[in-house]
Amino acid sequence: MARSSKEIREDITDQHAKAKALSNLAEKEKRDLTPEEKKDFDGFLARSEELKADLQRAEWLETEEERLRQPIDRSGTGHVGPQRADGAQDSDRGDSDSRPRAANIRVPIQSRFRYGKLKAFHGEHAEPTAFLAGQFYLATVFKHEKAEVWCKEHGVPTNVRAALSGDVPGKGGVLVPLEVEQAIIDLREQYGTARSKCRRVPMAGDTKDTPRRTSGVTAYFVGDNDEVTASDKAWDQVSLVTKKLAALVKYSSEISEDAIIDMADDLTREIAYAFAVKEDQCLFLGTGASTYGGISGLYTECAAATAGVVTALTANTAFGTLDLVDFEAMMGKLPIYPGISPEWYISKAGWAASMMRLADAAGGNTAEIIEGERRQMFLGYPVNFVQCMNSTLTAQVNVYGICYFGDMSMAASFGDRRGLAIKVSSDRYLEYDQLGILGTERFDINVHDVGDTSNPGAMISLLFPSS
Repeated sequence: MARSSKEIREDITDQHAKAKALSNLAEKEKRDLTPEEKKDFDGFLARSEELKADLQRAEWLETEEERLRQPIDRSGTGHVGPQRADGAQDSDRGDSDSRPRAANIRVPIQSRFRYGKLKAFHGEHAEPTAFLAGQFYLATVFKHEKAEVWCKEHGVPTNVRAALSGDVPGKGGVLVPLEVEQAIIDLREQYGTARSKCRRVPMAGDTKDTPRRTSGVTAYFVGDNDEVTASDKAWDQVSLVTKKLAALVKYSSEISEDAIIDMADDLTREIAYAFAVKEDQCLFLGTGASTYGGISGLYTECAAATAGVVTALTANTAFGTLDLVDFEAMMGKLPIYPGISPEWYISKAGWAASMMRLADAAGGNTAEIIEGERRQMFLGYPVNFVQCMNSTLTAQVNVYGICYFGDMSMAASFGDRRGLAIKVSSDRYLEYDQLGILGTERFDINVHDVGDTSNPGAMISLLFPSS
């Protein structure tokens, strides 16, 4: 359950107090901090910085919830701002609090019932949110004058943000409204695995280093008058360096204002899907090459961390020949970290030919399951379908990354620098009478805790044997 901003502030205060206590003790004893105290002090500060990012998210959510509780406008203007003490609407302040929420936007009759079931937008306010997104796209991408006026009247930003892309002024992307970006984030988490399962790290700059504990204090038996052997906690850094990811979408230049809901739904899904696919490829297939933005993913890191690799039994060289003992060996090798929540990661084809087959053979093919929906569970743990992973059903030898088992939030970090920005070109696909719509985001993935050649880590990998 998400913590409130008040709880997070109290936690930050506690971290500061612990760090201050160490400093006061050293000052009282008129000495410098010991190496152990310095590491503890740095750990408290690092935890405090992580909590500050959590605090920003919690405060944002609480602010959004408060805005949504504002009364809905009945005047037909489609806008409601915070109420003043005299009951009037404070809609002309010009700050972010005066921005309309999707719940308060009225969709014109002519824009309704022109589309099928929405796929990119969900929930109670899906239709008005899609309409807001459509007006934003019409204004920024298609340069429709009426849409530009609508966005201005409803507080939807359409100005160019050059700082987002690092380009010269006037050539930057346009930052999408929160409502549209939230739909894209939701879709990336639905379509992809990387963003939803990795440890998310908000990044205020292009680089971020997070301290990581690599070893702890060791206890020794000692005899009377024997000297106690000293030991220290060890730390290193998990580094995140943002990369720019871009997706170019072709779109018809002939867009009717009556079809903007369908257009917004389709365009949002296209961009979200493209980003989700590439993020997953970076996490699961990354080799460190430019194809993956220099990201080294699970396939590469787990192959090098041989202590966390389980080799399937001899002759089990295909998904269709894997046995329960192969998967049980993976479960047995995973360390018992405090708070670990392991899950399976496998392609759907691989799951059907191995896990599903084994479950059926064990008596799982009951009428209830055949006629209903099969739960994505195996040996008591959730199964995640990752379509960029190996799905070859014929025999393979010496192939890594067939299946993973572990806690992705402990094994990898996802650095989130900024959300979606868009640009448009009317020249790129001129001969097709289409526009080129470019979406960009900035992120990084660091797979940092999959073990080494001596010790397994938070993610175990399955390897097909040589024969």
